[in-house]
Amino acid sequence: MLGYVKPVFLVFLIVLVPGVMGGCMAANRGRNVIVWSLLCSMLPPLLLVIYFSKPRCEVEGKFRRCSNCGELIRWHEPVCKHCLTAG
Repeated sequence: MLGYVKPVFLVFLIVLVPGVMGGCMAANRGRNVIVWSLLCSMLPPLLLVIYFSKPRCEVEGKFRRCSNCGELIRWHEPVCKHCLTAG
């Protein structure tokens, strides 16, 4: 019985893991965590959509707005890549 995989583990791998990953990535980009968790658990390829999407708002410790042009930049970047001024 060592080769037998219980269906509960398959549900864990196929549904829960993408849902948690999608929720974490959505939280880092200032998006709705619950909606993205549910969407990513049903359709795991949506993880790529949330990974490559821009953040919607400032997220403490992750993204901030440039004081000159207003674009969102990473929190630790000293210079805005859009207007090349110190943020």
